[in-house]
Amino acid sequence: MWAGRRTANDMHSEVIVIGAGAAGLAAARRLHDGGADVRVLEARERIGGRIWTTEGLAPFPIELGAELIHGEATVTRRLLAEAGLHDIPVDRYGRMRWADGGPARPLGELPAGPRDTIVAIKAAYADLAATPWGEGVPDISLADYLRGRGFDGQALEIADVILAQTCCAPLGGLSCADLAREMRADRAGPLEFRVAEGYGALLGWLARGLAITLGAPAQLVRRGPRGVEVETGAGLFTAERCVVTLPASLLRAGALRFAPPLGEAKLRAIGALRSAAATKLIYRFDEPLWDEGLTYMAHLGAASRWWTPGHGREGAAVIACYVTAGRAEAIDGLGEEAALRLGLEELRGLLGAADPLPRCLMARRVSWAADAYAQGGYAHVPPGAAQARVGLAAPEGDRLFFAGEATAYDSNPQTVHGAIESGLRAAGEILGS
Repeated sequence: MWAGRRTANDMHSEVIVIGAGAAGLAAARRLHDGGADVRVLEARERIGGRIWTTEGLAPFPIELGAELIHGEATVTRRLLAEAGLHDIPVDRYGRMRWADGGPARPLGELPAGPRDTIVAIKAAYADLAATPWGEGVPDISLADYLRGRGFDGQALEIADVILAQTCCAPLGGLSCADLAREMRADRAGPLEFRVAEGYGALLGWLARGLAITLGAPAQLVRRGPRGVEVETGAGLFTAERCVVTLPASLLRAGALRFAPPLGEAKLRAIGALRSAAATKLIYRFDEPLWDEGLTYMAHLGAASRWWTPGHGREGAAVIACYVTAGRAEAIDGLGEEAALRLGLEELRGLLGAADPLPRCLMARRVSWAADAYAQGGYAHVPPGAAQARVGLAAPEGDRLFFAGEATAYDSNPQTVHGAIESGLRAAGEILGS
């Protein structure tokens, strides 16, 4: 079985994978299936990393972390089919509702001002890919880019909600060159889905038969001409090679030490990447307080972005707010009861409904910034550091390899499928070495 602790006889393997999130499990799966003796070391007492599926909060699995499949042509959907699992289509952006001082309404029903602003922001954003950033055009922030396109302060606030929040970053902290690189590399497609059985079921399938040691936070990776040693809270493990899949936030904080130290290029890449807070407020009611067509709504409030995890399911009276960066920090700064009440108050305005509190059966806040092994949401690239993902992905000699969503320079970072693809890439580098 995959879960368990080390024994005296399993301290050495051909490859050690640090981290049992999507990237680590994908790397281990490919290495294992390619004939390698591989061991996964995971700090938590569960697999998944920033994927965390829980049962019991609703009649269906609830995702406390990553929730959506972003694209119909992703590796995630292929793996679902191989695992015998299922997806549920969800049209978030095509059905987006926006609140402009009243209940949230579809874009087509909004006054011309906010409707035209949102349409123009999306069009300007799509133009990023056509600009030769870094090839004669200096890299700038997404905020500066939009200002240069004539958008005022109110429009930038809207852009922060519909663009920057999605990237787990402030609008002024996003590199246009990095965003354009992702657009040009994108092959996932525009459709979105949820995993019917929950992401945890897919990760459990990836983990089948793997040697995984839980409760083993890696502290030091020592490498030499004959292999690597990894010191953990559960003992010392050795191997010929090692794949590191820790979040960029932990690497930047020095949570994992390396001896000898990493090279200058790697340290520059780690130092350039940034991570911001990411927080979910999840509510279940005795029955839906919204119509069945609601999939996604947003406004300029503190709890700015909402979606319906139960869309397309039975017993679907669950709604979630997901915010990042400054908004998440503000909500994290409140006590949990105050934060959840704030969410309910803003939800009442978005729905144009009566006080939802008496109808609420469950409320939960999930703060990824407070998680010791995440320290925030997905990594983002600030202006002027567009090569950071490439630098982080590069192997360090022939012993140390890197994966994780932050390294997905040839795919979509900040996604589960980007993390999976990065793990497959790192495993391929080892198998081909």
